[in-house]
Amino acid sequence: MIFEKNIDYYSKIRTELIDMLPSVKGKFLEIGCGVGSTLDYLKSKGASYVAGVDINKKAVDAASQKFLDFVLVADVEKDILPFKDQEFDVIIFADIIEHLFNPWDTLKNMQRYLKDDGLILLSIPNIKNYYTLIRLIFYDEWSYSEAGILDNTHIRFFTLKEIAKLLDYADLKIVDVKCRTKKRKAFDIINALLCKKIESFSVVKYCIVASKK
Repeated sequence: MIFEKNIDYYSKIRTELIDMLPSVKGKFLEIGCGVGSTLDYLKSKGASYVAGVDINKKAVDAASQKFLDFVLVADVEKDILPFKDQEFDVIIFADIIEHLFNPWDTLKNMQRYLKDDGLILLSIPNIKNYYTLIRLIFYDEWSYSEAGILDNTHIRFFTLKEIAKLLDYADLKIVDVKCRTKKRKAFDIINALLCKKIESFSVVKYCIVASKK
């Protein structure tokens, strides 16, 4: 089954990841660049070179109209990319890992394009989120949707511990983590009573900076 997404799905500028960088400089590669909004933003902020790869031809056609240096239609799990080893200062995987059949080997193979002192930016949904678990445990529901944690094109699901194992397998290490949370007042009350032991259940997505080991 093929799910068609609205073009807005591919258009978000991922400032929550970019803001985690010490500076915006050097060469950037974005895997799953969509219509190129994030790369276009990086270029406007001083990046010297921005390149994007996406499996969706319509999105890449739109990206090619922006001020990007290079954009390519490709499947990163199957295709050989036309980049040199250690070419990029930063590689971005913004909500991409969970769409891959084999994110472990894909991430391991992709880091060859990263400089030894380069950084990888990732954002990955948290399947441990309390709303998802409540729907599963109490209502017997695992319902997919157009977007979100149970996006209908997600193949793999992760917790923070599993993300750490993924990065370790790919010979990467976590440098920084930020949590994007969404919770109701009742959750805050229960969490406070439990000495914040369930804080991770409020996380919708983890934003991560990683480097080579």
